[in-house]
Amino acid sequence: MTDSPDARRPESRTDYSYEAFGREFFETAVTKTRVESALAGLTGNAIDFGPRHAGPANLASITAKGEIRAPSVSRQEHELIRFAVVIPIYLELTVRLAAHDHRFRAHLRAHLHLTARAQRPLHVFIDIPAPTEKDVEVDIEAQGLRASVLDVVADVDGELRRFVARYIGKEIDKPNIRAMRDIDVRERLESGGPDKKRARDQGSATSRT
Repeated sequence: MTDSPDARRPESRTDYSYEAFGREFFETAVTKTRVESALAGLTGNAIDFGPRHAGPANLASITAKGEIRAPSVSRQEHELIRFAVVIPIYLELTVRLAAHDHRFRAHLRAHLHLTARAQRPLHVFIDIPAPTEKDVEVDIEAQGLRASVLDVVADVDGELRRFVARYIGKEIDKPNIRAMRDIDVRERLESGGPDKKRARDQGSATSRT
């Protein structure tokens, strides 16, 4: 919310409680747009699965290649600031069975739940528990596939879910994404506060003289 011109003058503002200030600060610091920005680095990341042996006597093998698509984020009604995130994954699978390759596509969705937490000392942390296989949905475009091929896919369904869950868990914990999930409020204030700005301005003015 943008302040009115009068609100920029201290004498025109009204006081309110530290608790209300803290809540409004969180509502401003952790928004749907900021969460989308934090997760934007996932989009386009490649995924490779397999080869894995499957089917009766492990006579078949399955491989998959694909990528992560843009996550969708929605705010949840909750006392805490929480978001539901769906990360789509597109895969092209190949099942090799009886010396023949059978190719088809699969669409997966990993479901995550994010919670903004206040942590000492003065940190805003976006907590994202790693997903499990139960958080991963798999939809396979099965039209025209032979029953024997579908049996092979069913044989590795759980393994594919676990693989994707582990992969997403590692991705959201990478340093670049974790840095965007962890806001050091004190550091931000000390590095960008009015005193530092005045010092920088004075330094610039001195260098020009």
